[in-house]
Amino acid sequence: MFRLLIITDTNIGGGGGTEQHIEMLATRLDSSRYLVDVMQLGSEVRLSHGRMGAVRVWHMPTGKLLSPHGVVRMYRLLRFVRSRRHHCIVSFFENSDILAALLSRVTGLRCVLSSRRDTGYRYSRRLSLAYRYIDRFFDRIVVPSKAVRNSLLEAGTEARRIVVIPNGVDLDCFADSGKGGESTLRQELNIGPGPLLLGIVALLRKEKDHATLLRATARLLETGHDVALLVVGEGEMRDTLKAEVARLGIGERVFFLGWQGDVAGILMQLDIFVLSSTTEGMSNAILEAMAAGRPVVATDVGGNPELVVHGETGYLVPKRDSEAMALAIGKLVADGELRRSMGLAGRRRVARYYSVDSMVDRYERAIHEGIKERS
Repeated sequence: MFRLLIITDTNIGGGGGTEQHIEMLATRLDSSRYLVDVMQLGSEVRLSHGRMGAVRVWHMPTGKLLSPHGVVRMYRLLRFVRSRRHHCIVSFFENSDILAALLSRVTGLRCVLSSRRDTGYRYSRRLSLAYRYIDRFFDRIVVPSKAVRNSLLEAGTEARRIVVIPNGVDLDCFADSGKGGESTLRQELNIGPGPLLLGIVALLRKEKDHATLLRATARLLETGHDVALLVVGEGEMRDTLKAEVARLGIGERVFFLGWQGDVAGILMQLDIFVLSSTTEGMSNAILEAMAAGRPVVATDVGGNPELVVHGETGYLVPKRDSEAMALAIGKLVADGELRRSMGLAGRRRVARYYSVDSMVDRYERAIHEGIKERS
């Protein structure tokens, strides 16, 4: 039995793409061959101790690593790894990466991987310097897109350590995507049959730039396009975005749905999916929208151009450009056959290149290649 530990700073069961990625990876590994633990280091989590199927989930908040409390937690994590006799660690985010790098040198681990989910846009100068040092301790650094790979190369990471493993989607969750779902949301939100439903699924954070999408929606309404916008997600920008909706005078056509458990069900009720981010590693939301057979309008940033084939599965527009976004959405609003053909092309693309089984297989390959290099 191969014993794998996944360490993450984030909240398993939260609404973010990385959380979903971790859950898919942990639960899709063959339980007859892999014993998987997930350790959450965040201060607040949805699932503090428990199970996701055969996967055991733990919680050990670290606080500041460079503090007496942080040192105690590091020691406790070391004892945990030794007691569970883990063979390999896969780490997600900064604290987890630092701890995994340290553990790689003081335990009997056979392989340590770091999974980087974005281009490092949040890193301080100190953290960027720290990564230049600790990257040498990882056998492999997994990235979801060429854009993230390029950002690591520019920061000085050795190319031989980097492996691109695109995110995966469970297509079975979107088996009825061609039917377009039921009219549940329209009924619940009292939206008549006329408006086309636009939607975004993203944490309400600054880098997701919902404000540009709100301005694009206002422009669409001004020019006579009959649309309504569904905003799925929670975050610190909620009040700011609601104030922008009020300022634009589009309150009757914008609906904040908060965190939703059945994202697949919502996507299948949309007509057009939109993502307005200013930066992306590889968007799970875009992949899921394509799996649901929906055309996508997204900003031309990060890994988005690797997913959306401009003019075939949707449109790419410059970031922070509400006019360009409104024009692209408007083309789809005006042409039902174009929406259908782009949606079908997107689903075919996901089925061919972005299955969850392929993602898990590639992680297994990266782990065993790392082990082979150490032996």
